[in-house]
Amino acid sequence: MTGTEFMTLRENEDVKIVDVKADLSSYAATDLRKVLEKLLNEKVDKVVVNFSEVNHINSTAVGTLVGIAKRLRQNDGDLKLCNLASTLTRTFNLIGASSVVEIYESEKSAIAAFQ
Repeated sequence: MTGTEFMTLRENEDVKIVDVKADLSSYAATDLRKVLEKLLNEKVDKVVVNFSEVNHINSTAVGTLVGIAKRLRQNDGDLKLCNLASTLTRTFNLIGASSVVEIYESEKSAIAAFQ
């Protein structure tokens, strides 16, 4: 799987990286859920979602990320987010999602956090 219209998938060592290429409205949030669930089904345990091209995220997408992070942790894996715009970081902080999903300033630091 290489991704979808709204995201691409690549790998760095043993970490799968999902590059989100659009704001996460309803349709793109559904796409994100499908990509992440496919990774879960493939038994991937280290996932970074790169938000460098995202300016808006809806509650469905936040819920998806929190749910996938919890499911990955049940299997000794994890989900990390990186390159969030300051407005997105504030949103995650305000709704408490940042207490469940770790947020990193860069992709490099998110990947290093798995070591």
